[in-house]
Amino acid sequence: MLIDATIDKNLAKAAGKVSLPEKSRAYSLCVKADALRFAKMYRESVQSYLQAIMADRREVKAYWGLAISYKYLKNYKKAIDTLLKLIEIDDTNDSYFFEIGVCYLSDGRPEKAIEYLVKCILINRENLEAQIQLAIAHELVGEEDLSLMIYNKILETNPEFLKAYYNKGAMLMGMGDFEEASKTFFKLIKRNPDYYKAYLGIAMSFDKIRRYGDAIRYYKKFLELKSFSEDAIFARERVDELKKIHFTRENNFTIV
Repeated sequence: MLIDATIDKNLAKAAGKVSLPEKSRAYSLCVKADALRFAKMYRESVQSYLQAIMADRREVKAYWGLAISYKYLKNYKKAIDTLLKLIEIDDTNDSYFFEIGVCYLSDGRPEKAIEYLVKCILINRENLEAQIQLAIAHELVGEEDLSLMIYNKILETNPEFLKAYYNKGAMLMGMGDFEEASKTFFKLIKRNPDYYKAYLGIAMSFDKIRRYGDAIRYYKKFLELKSFSEDAIFARERVDELKKIHFTRENNFTIV
């Protein structure tokens, strides 16, 4: 009992001496800047992030927040420059390389995006979004075969990653391969029947290959899921146009 009491007494003394580390000025400025950024006050957040960096040149949170604010302000050059400074401090975080790649894509420089997205994936091979962006970058530089290879690899290892089906289908449409595009969209709705964009993709693919009855059916399925949108306006107009083509005396008013 005496030993227990002594231990408790020592613990009490130690607890009395425990204190939280004082928050640095850079940390406090980052908290303020983050709040401004989350409130979408990007210009205001930039000033606080810059002040935080002046207070501590190695405050990674400040560089990160500053880069993201610049990105939302569409100042991609400053965002990239900030991220490059960040990876000088820490070159092991795949998110930094990913954001550089995204900024280069947004700035219309897909060839540079490829370089950093590859580095991102080398750090984290599970970063599926980086792989998607890499596929987009290859498509933009005219390397559709590489893009398709990336999509197929993603779907082979991650068949539930629905975005890859949609992007692949959209790219196949852009390549003029409407048959294969429709097959890809069908695989998508098999996994998620509520993925409304896939129905529009199927409808447009059938439309292009003059399967007008099927096109009308899938435009209508799209409208059932997404009746209020810019695409819905197009879909309704196209249904009306196709009805005039499809329902004629020559095809004996084929019922769709």
